[in-house]
Amino acid sequence: MLGQQLANGLTMGSIYALIAIGVSMIYKSLGMLNVAHGDTIMLSAFIALTLFDLKIPLFIVLPLSIVITGFFGLFLERFIYRRLQYDSFTNLLIATIGMSIVLRNSSILIWGAEPRLFPSVFSTTPIEIAGLKILPQNIGIIMISLLLVAVLQMFFYRTMTGKQMRAAATDAEAAAMMGINVNRTRFLTFGISAALGAVAGVLLAPMSYASSNMGAMVVLKGFAAAILGGFGSISGAVVGGLLLGSIEAVGAGFISSAYRDVIAFLILFIVLYFKPTGLLAKRIEQKL
Repeated sequence: MLGQQLANGLTMGSIYALIAIGVSMIYKSLGMLNVAHGDTIMLSAFIALTLFDLKIPLFIVLPLSIVITGFFGLFLERFIYRRLQYDSFTNLLIATIGMSIVLRNSSILIWGAEPRLFPSVFSTTPIEIAGLKILPQNIGIIMISLLLVAVLQMFFYRTMTGKQMRAAATDAEAAAMMGINVNRTRFLTFGISAALGAVAGVLLAPMSYASSNMGAMVVLKGFAAAILGGFGSISGAVVGGLLLGSIEAVGAGFISSAYRDVIAFLILFIVLYFKPTGLLAKRIEQKL
């Protein structure tokens, strides 16, 4: 029973981790909380469904929807958020709230308000491992998330572009003085964040449904995971996501599924009471 709950928790935790990485990157690099990130998750699911309805094979649909959503993120940064010049946290927050409302209502207008069934990405036949019956979906989601985290770590620490993005996120003015194109790094950050949200969307949709509000609660869990692990840290986002998902699943299994969300956020409050910077002690700098 406990092993099954942990398997489910690590699965959802992996999705939380992907979302947490995306929102952490945006906050650290651009100084904004992207409230519309949850709607990016929703958008990717509906784009995938639309492509699937056109009889395109699923193995092409999934990466194509991720790429399209990533380019949409680039579009938002270049033509919407950059116009605000990233000099006011409040203005940027209001802008992302407005974008969230636009995206959510647009999805209802285009795809309707009724939830839609999403095709299974993985086999639905359980696999027995050490006496536990685990769905291939659980294994697939965890492995894909870990692979993406490893690729991101290599990108940010081993490539020149990644190092420039880290430098610009740490101190944009100093990076600009060193000849780094800060606008370009922010542009790429938004695209990568949107692509990560798209991956989370196509992994999450088969476990529930594609709907206009499918990203509303899960993005809150992503923010919670980012804060829990330490805002601005990829490793912190992973730790926070996996921990949050595991506690949430175990608590729901042994107490009640009705308290799933309450348990998750209660643990967040307890951890932050004793360690306000998050588990990996990344200092959060407020940008006004």
